Amino acid sequence: MSRTYKIFAYGSLINQNSLTRTVPEARNIMPVKTRGLKRVFNLASTYRYDEQHQAPVCVLNAEVTDPAHVMNGICFEMDEQSLDRLLARESGYDFCPITAFGYYDETEIINAYYFKARDFEPYRYLSSSKAQAHYLNLCLSGCSVFGQPFMDDFISSTSFWDIDQDGQKAIWQEHF
Repeated sequence: MSRTYKIFAYGSLINQNSLTRTVPEARNIMPVKTRGLKRVFNLASTYRYDEQHQAPVCVLNAEVTDPAHVMNGICFEMDEQSLDRLLARESGYDFCPITAFGYYDETEIINAYYFKARDFEPYRYLSSSKAQAHYLNLCLSGCSVFGQPFMDDFISSTSFWDIDQDGQKAIWQEHF
């Protein structure tokens, strides 16, 4: 019998179309949250590229922060055979254990794994890039499946490395 893995996803894997392209066997998908991590746009993608700017798209990372900080995402289950495809997709990240909680019921405790960037130089969000906007829209459309409060929590727990508050507000305004 194959081992089952629970994965905490906080970026493009929230989008079920994106998730099922890599892990078609993903099951028991549910909204969750965790503590002690913050979601940051600060990582150059290993496979998403902006042809116009001749640069990688900036993707999300989860960084350790204040233990009281809450970040939402999803958890899903997958079997061992799917793990190799997911690890290949997330090749710029380390596979780390985490404790997640039910989004609506914090007494529901889920032991899972998440992806944290390894040895990287911080990378800036490409504000004027259509490919960059596509990535953010992919994440936001995935959030919309779980309702407006989930989307609001995604936005409030996401930051952009090396972009001031006004710049961050402008990025969000482009998408709403």
